[in-house]
Amino acid sequence: MSNNKANKEPNKVIEQQETGGTNTEKPASGAAAAFIFLALVFSLLAGGAAFLLFQSLETTRAELTQQLETTRSKLSDVTIKLNGEISGQLRTLNDAMGSISSDQQQFQTQVSSQQQATATLSKTLKVSNQQMLQSIDVLFKQKGRERIGWVLAEVDYLLLIANHSLQLQNDVATAIAALEAADYRLLDTGDPGTIGSRTKIRDEIQILKALQQPDVVGMAARLASIIKTVPDLPIKYTHLNTKEKIAALVEKKASHDAADLQQAGKDFLHELRGLVVFRQLDESPEALMTPAQQFFLQQNLQLKLETARRSLLMGQQALFVQSLKESAQWLQEFFDLEISQVRQAIAEVKALQAMTITSDMPNISGSIKVLRSYQNELDKQHEANR
Repeated sequence: MSNNKANKEPNKVIEQQETGGTNTEKPASGAAAAFIFLALVFSLLAGGAAFLLFQSLETTRAELTQQLETTRSKLSDVTIKLNGEISGQLRTLNDAMGSISSDQQQFQTQVSSQQQATATLSKTLKVSNQQMLQSIDVLFKQKGRERIGWVLAEVDYLLLIANHSLQLQNDVATAIAALEAADYRLLDTGDPGTIGSRTKIRDEIQILKALQQPDVVGMAARLASIIKTVPDLPIKYTHLNTKEKIAALVEKKASHDAADLQQAGKDFLHELRGLVVFRQLDESPEALMTPAQQFFLQQNLQLKLETARRSLLMGQQALFVQSLKESAQWLQEFFDLEISQVRQAIAEVKALQAMTITSDMPNISGSIKVLRSYQNELDKQHEANR
C-alpha cells in the first residue's frame, strides 16, 4: 500500500504541473519538492531492497526448515532402525545367556552326579579291597602255610651260609650273594609279614658292600709271578758246569772275525775269570747241592708260596704270614743274594708279608633273628587255628 501511495503522489504532482503550468512557485518550494522526490525514490529503492531481502530470507528459512524436517525424518528412521537392531541383539544375547545358564545348570547337575558316583565307587572299592585282603589272608593261612614254611627254612639256610662265609672264611662276596638270594626268595613269597626280614637283609647287604676289602686278586697275582720265577733263581751252593761254559766261550771266540780277535780275547779272559769266584766266608761252607737237591729245594719253595696264596684266598692271615716268612728265609739262606732277581724276590715276599688280608667283619646275624621271630609267630598262629 505504501508503494501505491507513493506512485499516486508523483502522478498528482505531474497532473498539477500539466494543468497549472502557468502557476509559478517559489524557488524554495521547488527544492523541497525535489528533495521529497529524491527521498521518495530512495524510500522506494530501500523498500524494494528490503522486500528482496525479506523474500531471500523467507526462501532460506523455508529451505532450512525443509532440511531440518528431512534430517529429523532420517534421524527418526536411523533411531528406529538402531532400536530394532539393538532390541534384536538384546533378545539374541538374552537367549544365549539363557542357554548358557541352562547348560551351566546341566553341567553342575552332571558334576554333582559324577561326584556322587565317584564317592560311591570309592566306597565300593574300599570295601572290595578290604574284602580282598581278608580273602588273601585267609587263603594264605589255609593254603600257603606249608609253602611259606619251606621258603622260610630255605631263607634261614641261606642266611646261615652268609654268616659262616663271612665269619669263618672272611668271604664277603659269598656272604653278599647268599643274602641277595635270601631276599629274592622272600620277595617271591609275597608275604607282607617278611618285610622286617627283608629290610634287615638289605641293610646287611649295604654294610658288606661298603667294606674296604684288600686287593686279594692283585696280591695273588704277585705271588703267582714270584712262584713262576723260582726255577730261574740261582742257588748258592751248586756244582758249576765249567766244561759247558768253557765250550761256549771257545765257540764264541771262534765266531769273531780276525779284526775283532784282540777284543774277543779280552772278553774271553774276562768271562773265564768269572768262572772262579773267591769269597771270604765267616763260617764253614755248606756242602754243594746235587741237581736233585736243587730241584726239591725249588719245589718246596714253590709249595710254600702256593700255601701263602691259598691262605690269602681263604682269608687265613696267620698261615699267610707264616708261609711268606718261611719263603723269605729260604730265599736268603739257599739262593745267591748277589743276583738282583733273588733280592727282588725277597723284597716282594717281605712286602706281601707286611700286608693285612683280613679285616674286622660286621655282625650280620640280625636278619636271622628277625626271620626266626617271624617263624615262631607263624607257628603260634598255626597252633591256635587247629
